[in-house]
Amino acid sequence: MSRRSGHRLTEAVTPRVVAVLAAGLVPWLVIPYEGGVSLTFSVALVAPETLSVTSVYHYVFVHTRDIPPALLAWPIATLLYGAGVASAALARLDREDRRVTAGLFALAAFDVCYAAVGFSSARAGVFALPLGAAVLGAAAWTSRP
Repeated sequence: MSRRSGHRLTEAVTPRVVAVLAAGLVPWLVIPYEGGVSLTFSVALVAPETLSVTSVYHYVFVHTRDIPPALLAWPIATLLYGAGVASAALARLDREDRRVTAGLFALAAFDVCYAAVGFSSARAGVFALPLGAAVLGAAAWTSRP
């Protein structure tokens, strides 16, 4: 690898890129239950004990019809995160408005908190931990103008 290509790689991996990618990989919600824990990622619900995975699509359109609005906060946060990633990608074309990108990530963080409240109120004695809100907040912070 030449010195020049190594320099481009370090320019590409900025704290902002790390924060945006981490926001998609870190569990957004950790929901403890009597028999274990459920992890809610940006694109799927995962139950590590049973190795079951439920995608956002199946959550909204197949398994849970007529769910309370508070439980739709997670899929909406996924849409906001995806729009934020698309907006951040526009920086490569020099067409990004960083205020929009930061706002999308901040709204996604807020929605993750709202989803935690929704999951917590839907089941008595369960308190969902919104870990993803902090990482999405970091993505918003690093995307600010």
